[in-house]
Amino acid sequence: AIIEQNRAKNFVHGGYYMMSREAEKNLRALQQESPAASLVFSVIREHMQIGTNAVTISNSALCKIINKSRATITRAISHLAKHNYVQIIKTGNVNTYVVNERIAFAGSPSQRKAVFSATVVAHECEQEKGWEEVKKLKAVPIIYSENEIIYD
Repeated sequence: AIIEQNRAKNFVHGGYYMMSREAEKNLRALQQESPAASLVFSVIREHMQIGTNAVTISNSALCKIINKSRATITRAISHLAKHNYVQIIKTGNVNTYVVNERIAFAGSPSQRKAVFSATVVAHECEQEKGWEEVKKLKAVPIIYSENEIIYD
């Protein structure tokens, strides 16, 4: 029961998000100004995590999902950032995109970091050969309370 509760806590019920009427006007303008940016923004909204409005996704995955070149994706993302549709947080060699939300930073000025959660999209095009032939992983104890050990 505890395992199912912990799995369910990250489940998105309904899969809905809302946009204001003003946002709808902005979305129409985006579709006219940059159709590619509009497509990228659509993918970001589709996968963003409820509560944080964030998603981590590589340019390669975006290329495959919307069937556009890497250069087109780069221009589209630049357009989205320049026009304040998304904030970009660098996470290694991929970006996390935050929609309509500011990130709070903490730490010393030379070591600032963002602490947030995001949906991570890992596309099959980015995986190593044989990734779909996953074998059962070794069981690892998961401790949820001081007296209960659960093997997943």
